Amino acid sequence: MKIQNSIIVPAYNEEKRSGSFIPLLLSYVKKHIPHSEVLIVNDGSKDNTVAVVNAFIKKTNTGSFAKVIGYSVNKGKGNAVTYGVHAAKGQKVLFIDADGSIAPDEIPRMLEKLDSYEVVVGDRHSARSKVKTTIIRKITSLGFNSLVSLIFQYSYRDNLCGFKGFTRKAANVLFSDLKDRRWVFDVELFFKIKRKYFSLYFLPIKWHHVEGSKISLFKDSIKWFARLVTLRFQLINYR
Repeated sequence: MKIQNSIIVPAYNEEKRSGSFIPLLLSYVKKHIPHSEVLIVNDGSKDNTVAVVNAFIKKTNTGSFAKVIGYSVNKGKGNAVTYGVHAAKGQKVLFIDADGSIAPDEIPRMLEKLDSYEVVVGDRHSARSKVKTTIIRKITSLGFNSLVSLIFQYSYRDNLCGFKGFTRKAANVLFSDLKDRRWVFDVELFFKIKRKYFSLYFLPIKWHHVEGSKISLFKDSIKWFARLVTLRFQLINYR
């Protein structure tokens, strides 16, 4: 089978949450998205994520196109996605969060748009998006995106949506020498997309909040501000 699409799922300690998404994803890809591979990237999980996901692969009989890859020490979501991109064989590469906040049936829409655009990103702030979230998340998201706009001088509405797709060429460029390997790598991607003039499409999506997030923009606001400022200086000479 010639692989056309690579679907990357970064996973860190997803033993409990993966049961509501991974089997659904595997079954959906098997039925609706031929010529694809699914790479679940274990980002140094300390729980039984690897064993649980491998059991799902066996149960859904999807071992012909799905597998767990990764490493034993946690290095961050950005590193996990980068690891997946480098291992991917498809001409279209995307990543999607493991928590189930985005349904697998959004994937074909992204793949279709990648026929016309070099980068396609999920946009939870579009008027056409259907989003279920909390007031706290809305406030912190607005604050974070405003901060990014101030520091990086661009006005993208949704920096951290865990659903982004790339042509092979764009993926190779954007994930080369990634400076941030943890939670603000998305910001770096947008900065590079703008600098490299890649064509970009914001895809309205259905998204719902899932408990269990490993980051807190509200509690760690000072840390995020410091990291964003540092990242901007790291990218000061990027062309």
